[in-house]
Amino acid sequence: MVEIEQLNIDGRAAQGTLIREPGGLGHPNMIVVECKNGYLMCGYLNMEAAEKFGDAAVLVGGADFEAILSNPIKGMTKAAEALGIKTGMTGLEAAKVLNA
Repeated sequence: MVEIEQLNIDGRAAQGTLIREPGGLGHPNMIVVECKNGYLMCGYLNMEAAEKFGDAAVLVGGADFEAILSNPIKGMTKAAEALGIKTGMTGLEAAKVLNA
């Protein structure tokens, strides 16, 4: 099942997409939060591909939108770093930068 939700990131809209257990029952969810200038993604998605395409992408673990926004980031592409994303930020802090 696919869930799409409009998220409020510091007064600006971002679109969250969650695919429940794409690998079958008991598998993790696949999550992307699309912001104005980049996106947050879960570990299901490929950071190397995001880097290759020049995307401003941030890797964050979590099973739902709340967790993705509250957990610390695990990595970022060079394009995301150039926008001001820093190690130690939460997903929400990174989303604010990506949505500015």
